Amino acid sequence: MNDIRVGGAGRAVRFLGAVGIVGLVLVALLLWGVPEYGRYQVRANAANEIQVNELRIQQTEQLVQVEKQKAQIRIVDAEGIAKSQQIINATLTDRYLQHEAIQAQTTMANSPNHTTIYIPSGNNGIPLVKTVDESTQDKSK
Repeated sequence: MNDIRVGGAGRAVRFLGAVGIVGLVLVALLLWGVPEYGRYQVRANAANEIQVNELRIQQTEQLVQVEKQKAQIRIVDAEGIAKSQQIINATLTDRYLQHEAIQAQTTMANSPNHTTIYIPSGNNGIPLVKTVDESTQDKSK
């Protein structure tokens, strides 16, 4: 009976030794694959960074387009204002200015809350807006 126990114990030791060796081989294979995983991860990170940079470039290009459109809108607005000023200046007369000045004075005079008094002192009763005559200043220089 002692032979059976010794033989059974020997088998158990061999089995445990074989399991230990297989376990070590598996651990070695897993550790050997880690650097490969690291390389793949580096490649994946580089590819992701390229995609992120492309998205940033697209966003910047869109912002540039938006700013160009805003600039075009401002240019069109300025052109419209310039045209309206040309039309007004072409049709603006002294009589119309006198009419507008009288209307403003009448409105202020009829207002319950007014403290400003306009004194007609210019030609045709229009208040003076520009008090310096450029032609006399040029002669004095």
